[in-house]
Amino acid sequence: MIALIGVALVALVTHMALAHLGLASAALLFLLPVLAASVRFGTGPALVAAASGALAFNFLLLPPRFTFRIDGFDHVVSVAVFLAVALVTSRLAAELRAREAEANARAAANAEQAEFAALLSGDTPDVLTRALAWITARYGAARLIDRDAMPSEDPALSSLDLSAAGWALQGAEAAGHGSDTMPASDWSFLPFAPGHPGGSGMLAVARPMSGTTRRPEEMTQLQALARLIGQARDRLALADERQSRERLEDRDALRRTLLAAMAHDFRTPLTVLTGEVAALDGDLAAKDCALAQVHRLSAMMDDLVGAARIEGGALDPQIEAVDLVDCIDAACARLASALAAHQVERALPADLPLVAADPVLLTHILVNLIGNAARHARTRIAISATTDKGRISLHIDDDGPGIADDLHQRIFDRFARGAGSDRDGGTGLGLAIVKGFADAMALGVAAHRAPEGGARFTLFLPERQVVTA
Repeated sequence: MIALIGVALVALVTHMALAHLGLASAALLFLLPVLAASVRFGTGPALVAAASGALAFNFLLLPPRFTFRIDGFDHVVSVAVFLAVALVTSRLAAELRAREAEANARAAANAEQAEFAALLSGDTPDVLTRALAWITARYGAARLIDRDAMPSEDPALSSLDLSAAGWALQGAEAAGHGSDTMPASDWSFLPFAPGHPGGSGMLAVARPMSGTTRRPEEMTQLQALARLIGQARDRLALADERQSRERLEDRDALRRTLLAAMAHDFRTPLTVLTGEVAALDGDLAAKDCALAQVHRLSAMMDDLVGAARIEGGALDPQIEAVDLVDCIDAACARLASALAAHQVERALPADLPLVAADPVLLTHILVNLIGNAARHARTRIAISATTDKGRISLHIDDDGPGIADDLHQRIFDRFARGAGSDRDGGTGLGLAIVKGFADAMALGVAAHRAPEGGARFTLFLPERQVVTA
């Protein structure tokens, strides 16, 4: 009706002012209601305006006037051109209006997504709860379904709804109401990561209370919101993981600090106690037993200090030319009481070259390896060395029970222990310290079964660390 009223007004004006306007100008005026109807109301009213305008132009302005008969070929052309221009103009104007509507819809969708993303930007636990309330207020009741907590029965979901939910998870695509898959469902199911099967979950939104079917544009928007929820969940999970890791690191740092402090504070009383026990008179057996336990406790403190230095990154090896035989002698002297009950055999070449190492760390390694052999050997410990093209291999063998096959790969791990008890099996740190000190000096260390049974630990000194005399 508005389009027809516009044509009528233009017809009245052109009829009254035809003498001043002329046919060409009058024809252009009839395009105005066509344009207005196209922009405001779309293609249908524009076509009505074009057809009625052509009829009015012919009836009122073209001779013979006030009839629908057209006199002359040029007037036929005029009507045809007017009608064609009106149709093309209405089509272009309608497409322009549609593009504007699409742009406005995209802008509104982007603004809504930006608002929703801002809502999800926080790291508080109630972020997802507030996001669901936001969706519920605009689209309908919403809930999150985790892949690992997919319900087999739910009072709010029918069997068809559950089937649609399973399809959405497995196929990583929207299912249920408003989609092409199981549209009879009362819920729309939108995965957090569409196109990636095996995602962590999905967003479920109930059918609108009005009972209308969701349009494709609305489903597209809900899918974008579901993707934002998935990203927020991943971010929150990473934040929780980071906080947990920071707490573990803080506890680990505290443990290392306490370990270093205890080991340091125990050194002085142990030194005094060792001297006092050694100076005691009386029962030699009791004295030797007490002294052995003090030495054992001192060795434990050395292991604690070594573990603290390794974990704290405080190792700074001072590499120099070292006589391997002197280090072996020093280690055996510190373990004299532990080695007294064993036969210690040495097979060291007389021309054994000097090696490049830190003498303190190397001696600690040998103390731990020989002490480990003393704890597990029955009667015999063998210390031997071989050279091969500038590389020295130092072997420490015992005739004990050996190393279980499943322990070979982790024998140097912290607290990995073979046969033995808490009383005579060591702290579980000794071999881990051996590995840590060896790595610090670029030495190799390995554990095998000895040729004659028992265990063999081999310390490798690479060719680049051998210094010829």
